Amino acid sequence: MALNPYDWQSHQPVVAIARPEVTQIARRLARGGSVVLFGGRGMGKSVFLGQLQAEIERLPSLRVLLVPGPPSILTVEACLGQLAEVLGVSGRGALSVRGLVDAYFDRGDVPERLVLLFDEFDRYAQSHGEASPNPPSRGFFNDLEITRRGRRALGILATGSIGVYAFRDVLGSSFLSRAEHRSLGPFDRATLSELAAPFAERAERLREDVIESLHLATGGVPALVTYGFEELWELDQAPDERHVTDVFVRFQELNRGYLDDVRRSFSHPRLSRAPQRILDLIQRSPGEISRQVLAAACEEPEHDGLGLSLVDALDLLRAAGLIRVEGSISTDNPVRARPIPSLLTLPSEAPAARTLGEQLVDDLTLLLGKLHRSAADFFRPAPRGKRLVPESVFTAHLALGLELLGWRGEREAQSGAGRTDLKLRRNGGEEMAVVEVKIWGRPGAREAQRQVESYWTAGVVAGAVVQLTDAGGDDLPEAYRRECLDRPGLEVEEVSLGETPLLARFACKSRTADGLEASVDHLLLRLPRRS
Repeated sequence: MALNPYDWQSHQPVVAIARPEVTQIARRLARGGSVVLFGGRGMGKSVFLGQLQAEIERLPSLRVLLVPGPPSILTVEACLGQLAEVLGVSGRGALSVRGLVDAYFDRGDVPERLVLLFDEFDRYAQSHGEASPNPPSRGFFNDLEITRRGRRALGILATGSIGVYAFRDVLGSSFLSRAEHRSLGPFDRATLSELAAPFAERAERLREDVIESLHLATGGVPALVTYGFEELWELDQAPDERHVTDVFVRFQELNRGYLDDVRRSFSHPRLSRAPQRILDLIQRSPGEISRQVLAAACEEPEHDGLGLSLVDALDLLRAAGLIRVEGSISTDNPVRARPIPSLLTLPSEAPAARTLGEQLVDDLTLLLGKLHRSAADFFRPAPRGKRLVPESVFTAHLALGLELLGWRGEREAQSGAGRTDLKLRRNGGEEMAVVEVKIWGRPGAREAQRQVESYWTAGVVAGAVVQLTDAGGDDLPEAYRRECLDRPGLEVEEVSLGETPLLARFACKSRTADGLEASVDHLLLRLPRRS
């Protein structure tokens, strides 16, 4: 097997795609500007810095130097000593940043301009809990900012997340007040195709449905994307959508610490839980939510350590790859925001139901609600507008969600009837459930009830059909019942929907060809092209 070109634990990946922001930020820094780059855990800040260094080094008369993080002991003296080491000048007796920078340029053998990149800026705020009238980080960065303003040949960039606001609100910083704020967004679908190029080079090009499933499982978060490619590369067979589900079920079992770090990068219990409250509201909303409602969530409870504004919270959630916002986050009312479907926004717990069949329907309804709110991510360009992704991609996404809710999928075929989309057990029990996912109007959609019945065995106690559509009109439930469920021996009951986005739910009972009683719930959901 060829050497694996993906390494999610590395800051210097073999396969990397340059982001368009690199050139824009490089030019600003080359002019002596300052930038704060926001990005949550796994959003590729360190990789971005490497790309930025390479871009700046191509510019004439300019040197770029990286400060990888604060010194282990956070004092002004330690910060100055570290900077002296990076600049290659003597730090002995140094009293200020200006003195060190002047000493650097006075050497005479250096380019005319200098850019300093500070990674892990959040960690400079780690002293915010110490009672000090002049915290060391504030003094160091204020001195750095004064030096930058007095010398156009110096540009400064710092990367961080919620700790940036701790620095701003608790320590105070003239550097942050003037710096341009930029965010790293998640990778789009086209970027994943570029990153998958090594698979084609070894004659195992990834199918489009696999890339679609990977994009929807990761939300385009660079670290998760890299992890997925790394795991798929190691398979001894051609990857399919089910492998993507397996990879990320294992990921959340093996890397809980990483997922905790992701959450703390945008909502930290000691700093502020406001971004988490905002995310919860956006996940429950249909795509638009009152600015006043969101702002109120930022203002309570009073014990939050930081006074984050609504704009701050939305910035953090975008930088963590959790939401998309259309229009202006500063002025639009209502705010048009929606969660990005991924492992990070799928639910990890649901209320327990009385029976396996009730649990199946409850959990599917919960996942379909989230799918409905992120529906626009499940459409792709087509010759005539947009088209829903294939059924197998929806199946992989729902499978991942069900696994996170405690279900365990099985991969083998069901008897001689082919392979059901999902065959599931829960809590180590012997009872099984089967699920078919269909898109209305595509082949096999009208035969879903018979298909589930054909999979029924003695161990199966519950079944479900998920029927998805992007068609307009309100006559689908009636047409569906007439065309799919109107046959002898099938008992059909339309069930009240309650607070769900479903178009309809039908509970069906029948006897299979083997004389087994089959209970199958049909869940109909329309996906809006904009959500």
